[in-house]
Amino acid sequence: MSNQSMRFKIYGIRGSYPPTAGFPTHFGVNTTCFRFDVGPHVVVLDAGTGIINLGADLLKEAREQNGSQNPWRMFIFFTHLHIDHLMGFPYLPQIYFPQSEIHLISPKIVNYSLADALEMLMSPALFPVTLDELQSTRIYHDFAENRVAYFTEEGVHILPSLNKKGVDKWILKVSAIRNYTHPKGGAYVYKFETPAGNSVVIATDVEGFIGGDQRIINFAKGASILVHDAQYTLPEYAMFQGFGHSTYEMACHVAKEAGVQKLLLFHHDPKHDDAVLSELEAAAQKIFPETYMAAESMEFTLK
Repeated sequence: MSNQSMRFKIYGIRGSYPPTAGFPTHFGVNTTCFRFDVGPHVVVLDAGTGIINLGADLLKEAREQNGSQNPWRMFIFFTHLHIDHLMGFPYLPQIYFPQSEIHLISPKIVNYSLADALEMLMSPALFPVTLDELQSTRIYHDFAENRVAYFTEEGVHILPSLNKKGVDKWILKVSAIRNYTHPKGGAYVYKFETPAGNSVVIATDVEGFIGGDQRIINFAKGASILVHDAQYTLPEYAMFQGFGHSTYEMACHVAKEAGVQKLLLFHHDPKHDDAVLSELEAAAQKIFPETYMAAESMEFTLK
């Protein structure tokens, strides 16, 4: 195994759609997207509108030859296939370049594959360029909670969860569990883990239970960072219970029970301005002091 560090950067923190009210915000306006840099690899979770800025950063890095990552090879994991987690993909610059190699890694959701969803998203009725017309190389990988992705210096090995044969020198481990509380197929909760045992767990589009979601609590045990859905205020949750999203209280309970080091609240409602988000952050810190509202451009390094 390797002692390389993992850089974790946030590019999109909104849920449902980018805000349309026009209010200024220092938290950000883009829908879900996260970037992990480990060794030569750029690993991404979800392709909300945040992936557009991520792609622009990679183009800049390619021009300046800045960074140790290969800016023309990406590994994109998906939590589920709802539009707010896909809508940035047609605008990702790398998909239009012939030198790009893009690995697309996703579970099936309600019998739809990721390829099915992207073909619909970029169909002639909805978008002027189809998938077949793209110049990039795209490689699809199936994923599920009984599989683990091990990254080595050379690439990725997606294996049954009990099989590590040939991947003793992994530099990043990616695993997931399925959460069924989000309508129409649920969503997957992901863990990105270093060989030293430090991890980032991302739980988007999940809704809490009385006593906490024990599967997520167990999955996130001891995580360095837990990024957890907290879209609704308590009055909003009373109206939208069953929609598959959480409150800050639910997220804080998971963080406390899992014993995580830091909690980032995200999937911010597009109607919530900075004043609302700051108020919710302060309330959450009374329950779990190491709680922060996730913001675009937040960056962390884990050993």
